[in-house]
Amino acid sequence: MTIGIGIIGTGTVGSGVIELLTTRAPSLAHAAGVEVQVVAICAKESSELEPYAKAGISTTTLATDLIDDPAVHIVVELAGGYDLPKSWVERALKSGKAVVTANKAMIAKHGGHLFPFAFQHGTEIRFEAAVGGAIPIIRSLREAFVASDAKSLACIINGTSNYILSRMAEVGMDFSAALAEAQAHGYAEADPTFDVEGIDAAHKVAILASLCSGQRVDFQKMHVEGITKISATDVAGAREMGCAIKLLGLVEIHEDGIDARVHPCLVPYKHPLAGVNGAFNAVFIDGSTSGPSLLYGKGAGRLPTASAVVADIVDAARRIHDKTAVVNLSWMGAKDASLRPLALAEGRYYLRFQVADKPGVLGRVATILGENGVSVASMVQHEGKGTTSMVIDTHHARESDVQTAVAKITAMHDIVQPAVVLRHYDRGVVE
Repeated sequence: MTIGIGIIGTGTVGSGVIELLTTRAPSLAHAAGVEVQVVAICAKESSELEPYAKAGISTTTLATDLIDDPAVHIVVELAGGYDLPKSWVERALKSGKAVVTANKAMIAKHGGHLFPFAFQHGTEIRFEAAVGGAIPIIRSLREAFVASDAKSLACIINGTSNYILSRMAEVGMDFSAALAEAQAHGYAEADPTFDVEGIDAAHKVAILASLCSGQRVDFQKMHVEGITKISATDVAGAREMGCAIKLLGLVEIHEDGIDARVHPCLVPYKHPLAGVNGAFNAVFIDGSTSGPSLLYGKGAGRLPTASAVVADIVDAARRIHDKTAVVNLSWMGAKDASLRPLALAEGRYYLRFQVADKPGVLGRVATILGENGVSVASMVQHEGKGTTSMVIDTHHARESDVQTAVAKITAMHDIVQPAVVLRHYDRGVVE
């Protein structure tokens, strides 16, 4: 018996998957217990398919033709996007075929529908490559941490943003210069919005939060901030506090709801996440019985991501060959999670205000903070031409109190730029 693989999408990851399935065929067959072979490939342009057609593989520009091909047992969706891939996946599942995908956007938006749909039709969706590239975080949460009650995690899950922040810290460049360098090296798209505004990370965090909670977390309802407001001044200020600035995805399960969000944080150098630099990703899990664990690796790239896709293909092929039952992930769509309001969050805060260089401004800022229950731990001023950069580190405070105070301070006539508000993350600091 041969398990036929149909691949939709021949881009960076798709070509990597085809390469691995071709060059590692004997070892993959040994791992799966059955031969695994690429039998059909779909791409948007026929010119992309010429090398595969010459190799004797069936090719098409219509995804539906590939899905309906009786020689295809596993459909691998690597085209990306929200709605069109959903229709392809539904078509494959309805015919009883297994689906493997790296499409975090589709899973984040439509997973609540697709997982029950898959189980209803006696098949499955595997999506390890959708989060963290080569890091086996999906498999870990589904299997390795089931006895550990993993109700809290923090992750660096977008390589583009992490590369930019790392370069800003390493050489002192500002955001725009670091972004240009990331684009020149291929770490950032020409339109980097999804990465630098935190949207890509939100897709992934919503998936992780759903796995941790057993409920569907809607990424569109999460609090999401990107890194575009981070300046070299902020990076330097964080360094003075013994911290690195990282774009973190945070998940914490509470009795009154799920706290799932994405935003920049000051991470102490003693924390394992502070040392995750460049385009690497990491997930820090605090398990109730296992304690803290860090999963680290390449979060993107042709072969790292392709390796996660191929691992899923091997698992799906093994299940088909052995005729074992599918894993029921219907619970990921059974109930919509109640997201905990950000206003209830608590912690320490980094605040930066650009103020007019006038007597009494510092006193008024400190007074407003105190009147709203926000205590100042430290304050540093950097004087410029006619303005002063005021950096304040707070003691433990409630998010709602900090936001109220910042709004009142921002309304002062002597504030010349919008405030920068960053949160500290120090859970799991290694002493």
